[in-house]
Amino acid sequence: GRWGPNHAADPVVTRWKRGEDGEIMKDEDSGKNILEFVSIQRKDNGEWAIPGGMVDPGEKVSTTVKREFMEEALDSTGTASENLEELKKMVEEFFAGGEEVYKGYVDDPRNTDNAWMETVAFSFHDST
Repeated sequence: GRWGPNHAADPVVTRWKRGEDGEIMKDEDSGKNILEFVSIQRKDNGEWAIPGGMVDPGEKVSTTVKREFMEEALDSTGTASENLEELKKMVEEFFAGGEEVYKGYVDDPRNTDNAWMETVAFSFHDST
């Protein structure tokens, strides 16, 4: 990274777990709805993470969120590249909404005294 803050953008994508009948499933013990979220397994260290990434110079955070989600969660640069236009349309529609839920410092193993991660996290919930 570079000196000072290194800016990232992270989409938190969720939905309610549904049964085969389409009904929202509830936890047997608590009775609360079961929430599912999108995560990816990082190639560099094998750990699980939210599919986000670095904001390119001059790039809007909203663009970063969509680009990173397509690259990391939908494999738009790999096997899914043949459906790229369809993926772009779906992501544009889904990411049209969203709520900023966090903005600031991130505890990251790459942080040093002179360079650190800051992020903007957005929540996107699929209610369908």
